[in-house]
Amino acid sequence: MASINKTPTKKLWNPKSFIIFSILFSFVPAGIMSSLNYGRYGNNKMKWIVLFSTILGFIGIITLTSFFSIDSSVIFIAINAGLGIYLSLAQRKLYKEHIENGGKNASYLMPIAVGILIFSVTAASVLYTIYIPKNALDYGKNHLFYTSNMQQSQAKQLGDYFRDEQYFTDNSEIDVKIDKQKDLYILSLVVEGDYENNQNYMAPMKAISRELSQNVFKNSKVRIDLCDDRFKVLKSINAD
Repeated sequence: MASINKTPTKKLWNPKSFIIFSILFSFVPAGIMSSLNYGRYGNNKMKWIVLFSTILGFIGIITLTSFFSIDSSVIFIAINAGLGIYLSLAQRKLYKEHIENGGKNASYLMPIAVGILIFSVTAASVLYTIYIPKNALDYGKNHLFYTSNMQQSQAKQLGDYFRDEQYFTDNSEIDVKIDKQKDLYILSLVVEGDYENNQNYMAPMKAISRELSQNVFKNSKVRIDLCDDRFKVLKSINAD
C-alpha cells in the first residue's frame, strides 16, 4: 500500500480549478495537476496511474472522435467537462486535508502554459487537416478529393472528365478538391509561386470555370479557388 504523507509541505492545486481547465483547455492539464497533487502528497502510485491514464485517454478520445459523423467538438467538450468534474471530486478530500494541515495553493502558471500549448497544438492539427476531405478518387498519381456535399458519382464525373481531357495524365501529380455550396461548385487547385501577381493564372482559370460549368455541372456556376498544399484558400476566381 502506498505511503501517504499526512503533513505535506508542497503546494497543491485546488481541485475546483480542474473543471475550469478541462473546459478551457481539455482535461489534460487537469489530469496533470491531479497527478502532481498525488505525487506531492506522497501517493506516487496514484500519481503515475492518473498521469498515464490522462495521456492514453486523450490519445484514445482524439482517435475515436475522428470517426464520428456528428460534430465531434460537442462530444469532446462534454467528455472534458465530465472528466474535469470527476478529477475534482476525486481529490476533494485530499485537498481538504492538505489545507487543514496548513498547506498552500500551487501557482497556476505551469498548468496555464500546458493548457495553452495543448490548445495550440490541437487547433493547429485541426486547421492542418480541416481543408482536406476524407473522400478521394485516385487517377494514377492524381487525386480528386470531394466533400460530403458532393456525391461520389458527381466527383467521379469530374475526375473522368479531367482524365479524358488530359488534365490528369500518367505523368502528372495533381491534387484537386471539389465542393458544393447551394448551386455553386467550388474547385480548389494547389498553386505555387507568385500567384497573386501572376496574371497568367487568371484567364486559364476563368476558362476552366466556364468549361466545367458547361461540360460537367450542367451550366451551374463554378468558382476556382487557388490554394496551398492543405487546400487553404489563397485566392478565389469567378468566371465572368
